[in-house]
Amino acid sequence: MASIKPWIAAIAACLLLLLLLPSRATVAQNLQKITITYASNDANQSAPLVAQQKGYFAAEGLEVELTYAGGGTATPALMSGTIQASGSAAASLTAILKGAALRIVGITADSPTYSIWVTNDIKSAADLKGKTIGVASRGDTLEVASRLYMQSVGISPDAVGYQPLGQPSGIGAGLETGALSAAVIATTDSMLMLKRGQLKKSHVLVDLKKIKMPYAGIAMSEKTLYGDPVLAKKILRAIIKGFRYMKAFKSETVAILARSRNTEDEQSVEEGYDVALKAMTRDYTVGDSVIVPDLEVRAGLLGIPKDQIPPVNKIYDFTLAHQINAELDASHWKPAK
Repeated sequence: MASIKPWIAAIAACLLLLLLLPSRATVAQNLQKITITYASNDANQSAPLVAQQKGYFAAEGLEVELTYAGGGTATPALMSGTIQASGSAAASLTAILKGAALRIVGITADSPTYSIWVTNDIKSAADLKGKTIGVASRGDTLEVASRLYMQSVGISPDAVGYQPLGQPSGIGAGLETGALSAAVIATTDSMLMLKRGQLKKSHVLVDLKKIKMPYAGIAMSEKTLYGDPVLAKKILRAIIKGFRYMKAFKSETVAILARSRNTEDEQSVEEGYDVALKAMTRDYTVGDSVIVPDLEVRAGLLGIPKDQIPPVNKIYDFTLAHQINAELDASHWKPAK
């Protein structure tokens, strides 16, 4: 009996320790619940998704509900405080230009993953004068990218028309039927169309990766960013960690994205990842030289004169992103599989 007592004492000590430790339910209850929206589950929009899957939000004490929402839904929700961060940076920018108290705090890419496809009779940008370019919706990133391209080759963006066609299928159909002379198509969408035997009557005029512009990112309200800077930093730190992870581990990220889309076609997901990776920023920020031309085009579409465009720091604020990157680098933080 004497030899059994030490075992009994050890077991009792372990049981006492377990009773003192908080349960998983208690830990979950202590997590701060927030909502973040995303505009798509493409690679260039997926840093929050990766952050959630890798536990980076939980490590910050956050329980995140990731919700799909386009900019038309996400931006009003951000303005009202219903959500704490939005993946619809472009829609947030438009709202800011109209006076919304929001800021863009991170940018995924510094060039769009689009191409301008044209019918076979179009040989140069000059041939587009007087023609119509298909886009998803007026004033969207597709149109902004095409306008920046036209400017870059010395042609007025207003020398062409822009036709909103909604989903990529509508844009592709416009080219197929000859209803359009040109269309801006995301690279991943054009790859899928080609696999389906579409776009046979058209070709790529230009790959718009040559155009520099802020593409995809995260926006927050001023109320969160400046009124609750601790929360803002937790959110952005987790997302930047997710961003670093997805750039470091291709196969693991592709698997996460495939699961999120409920697809077994990892090849298509990988192709999209490869396209997005080439356009990704170094540290989730961009400089003014990338921001200003894009800003001027978007303001022009809203009828805002150049001299009435707010200063860049009233639209973008990368202070936290720079601080977080510096701290992660100083601590030698590296993502782990």
